[in-house]
Amino acid sequence: MIPILYHYPASPFAELVRTGFGLKRLAWGSLAVPNILPKPDQTRLTGGYGRTPVVQLGADIHCDTGAILPALDALPGPSLYPAPLGPLHRLVASWANGPQFLAHVGAAMGGLTPAMMGDAFIQDRQARFGMDLAALGKAAPHLSAQALVAAHWLSLTLADGRAFIGGDAAGAGDLALYSNIWFVNAVPTAAANAAAILALPHVADWFGRMAGFGHGNRQEVTGEDALAAARAAPPAAIHGGVDAPFQAGMMVAVTQEGSRDTPSTGRLLRCDSTGISIAREAAPGLTVHVHFPRLGQVVVPV
Repeated sequence: MIPILYHYPASPFAELVRTGFGLKRLAWGSLAVPNILPKPDQTRLTGGYGRTPVVQLGADIHCDTGAILPALDALPGPSLYPAPLGPLHRLVASWANGPQFLAHVGAAMGGLTPAMMGDAFIQDRQARFGMDLAALGKAAPHLSAQALVAAHWLSLTLADGRAFIGGDAAGAGDLALYSNIWFVNAVPTAAANAAAILALPHVADWFGRMAGFGHGNRQEVTGEDALAAARAAPPAAIHGGVDAPFQAGMMVAVTQEGSRDTPSTGRLLRCDSTGISIAREAAPGLTVHVHFPRLGQVVVPV
């Protein structure tokens, strides 16, 4: 069983996972999805979660990099939480892919025109996340400056000659920081912002080392392949509990903070600091477990 990644090329969070596959030297299945809704191959398993990326391991569906990276860490290959930082990689990744991600959105997309984005993309992001292009354009100089501050901190971290933020081994924190800068670097209209970031001491060399991991062994798969993989094995055992005020087995809807996507509804299996898991019937006779990180998710009984 290989992991299947639901993704599209320009997604920075998907690039984080693709590079994670490279770091761990994994074979994986590539299932291309649109950059806007609908995404039927994906949502028939997630139950509504439409963000990118999603990683499927058999009948276990992992949504958000906060749930994906721990699942990948359990697979063969180098740890994504290497010593000496260990769990601190989670804190760095949460910061980089949380408040700092918005800064990098501004640095990457602030110079794009509506024509460059396309009407369908704009309408999707407005409906789902309330994106305001005019406000983003006005905030772009400020957001770009915030992204540059983060790059300065990265530069200072690397100043003692370490290869990655924790030392000799890259981890989840590196992946999150890398995906943000990759996003800015990938947008032609953000070339000046990317150049300023990569001009800082040590940052370009670190960026090159991260890119050097590649993307592992990619194999193209279809939605039917993914459905067959979900039917081929039962979901893995759940580790973790259900914290009050929730109860194991109750029906809940899971949505994401700041998102208007359709909730994922199912029977609650886990809801604690390690994450959220629900069981849902994705197709007749097919039960999948859908997993989310605890941070950033809204759980409501139904």
